[in-house]
Amino acid sequence: MRRSHTPWVALFATATLGACHGEPSPQPQPDHATDGAVPVAAPAKALPVAQQEPPLNLPAGQTLGDALPQVPALPRRLASGAQAGALVPQTSCADQLPADCALAKRLEITVPADKPGEPPTIGEVCLCTNAVERSEADGARATGKQWVVVAAWPGERKAAATFAEARHEPTDLPPERQKAGHDGAAWGSLIATGWPQMPVIAVASARFADGPFGEVVHWQRTAQALHLDAGKLTWQPFAERAFTSLDINHLQALCEGKADASPADRSGADPAACEPAERAAQGQAQAAADRQALRQKRLKGQGTERADADADPQSIWLREARKQLKAGQWQAAIETALHVDMVCGEATRDAHAIVADALVEGHVTPARVSPNQPLGDLCEPLPDKPAPKRQRAEAEKPVKAEKPAKGAKAPRAGDNQP
Repeated sequence: MRRSHTPWVALFATATLGACHGEPSPQPQPDHATDGAVPVAAPAKALPVAQQEPPLNLPAGQTLGDALPQVPALPRRLASGAQAGALVPQTSCADQLPADCALAKRLEITVPADKPGEPPTIGEVCLCTNAVERSEADGARATGKQWVVVAAWPGERKAAATFAEARHEPTDLPPERQKAGHDGAAWGSLIATGWPQMPVIAVASARFADGPFGEVVHWQRTAQALHLDAGKLTWQPFAERAFTSLDINHLQALCEGKADASPADRSGADPAACEPAERAAQGQAQAAADRQALRQKRLKGQGTERADADADPQSIWLREARKQLKAGQWQAAIETALHVDMVCGEATRDAHAIVADALVEGHVTPARVSPNQPLGDLCEPLPDKPAPKRQRAEAEKPVKAEKPAKGAKAPRAGDNQP
C-alpha cells in the first residue's frame, strides 16, 4: 500500500505560494530601549595603534607554540620493557656505580613470577670500567682498567663485584718492546643466560704481548655469575681461563720490514724474524686442520678428553653438556654450556641452544633480556685465535736539555772529571 505524504506536501505548498505572491518575510524589529528591556552591549572599540601589543618576531615557519618554553622531561622510565604491575628497582644500577666508573653496558632482565597471578620482576645489571693508574714502564704488564659490575633489583636490593686489574709478567719480551706499542689491553661484556636462577654472567677479558718479537699473545678471561636464591642477590666466581696464541702476521711483517706498531718495530727488516715466521706458518695450518677434525668428532659425542688444559675446550664443554642434558641433569648442562660463552667472551648459538633445551627440560620459563642479545658463532680453538690489530704508538719524546742561564759559562771538557 502506498504511503500518503499529504502533510509534508501541504506544508511545502504553503511556503512556496507565500514566496510566489511576494509576501514579505518577517523582518527583525529595531531594538529600542524600553523600560525593563535589557540593553544590547555595544561592540568593543579597537585600541589605538599605539596601545596595541607589538607582533611577536618569530622566525619563518614558527608558530606561537614553538616560542613557548619546553615542557619538562618526564622522569626516566626505569625499565623500558616493564609489564603492567612489574616490580622494578627503586634506583637504576647506572645511578649506583662507583664514582668515575664509566658505564660500558646495561641490561634489563625480566624474571617471570614464581606463582601464577604474581607480577614479574625486572632487574638491571650495569658494567663499568675504572681507570687504574699505571706507569709507562708498567704498560706491557698491566691493562690500566678495572671492571665493576652492579646488579639492582626491586626494592633496594643491590649486589656488586669488582674484577681485579688483569696483569701478566713478560717472560722474554725485550725491554725495548716493553715500552710503547706492546701495552696490555682489557675489555668486558655482559651475557644474559635466560636462566632465572643465574640470569647474567659478567666476563672481564685481557691480553698481553710477550715473546722475543712481541709475537706471543697471552689471553685472560674471568667470569662472575649473578645468583638469585630465595630473593637473595649475589655475585659468585664462575670460571676463568688463560691461554696463548701466536701472531704470525706480526712475525711476517717484521721479516719484511712492514711492521710499524711500535718504535722497536720500525727499525727496518729483521731477518731474525723470518725463520720463526716461516716455521710457524707451516705448522699452524696443519695443526688448525687437525683441531677442526677433532672438534667435529667431539660434537658428535665422541672422546673422553677433559677441558682443563685442552686447546679446544669449547667442543668438550658442548659434548659434556649434551650428555648431562640427556641424563636429566639440566642445571649442570646449563652451567657447562655457559663455559663456552665465558671463554668466547660472548653469547654463542651452540651454547644457548643447549640452555634453551635445558630450560624446557626443567619446565622453567626463561628470563627475558632487553636489549635483545645477539648470538655469535662458536669461537675457534684457542691456539687459532687471531691476534688483535696492533695500535700504532709513537716513540717517547726526548727530554730537552735545559739551556744555561745568561752569563753562565759552559763547562769545559775537563770539569768535574775524576
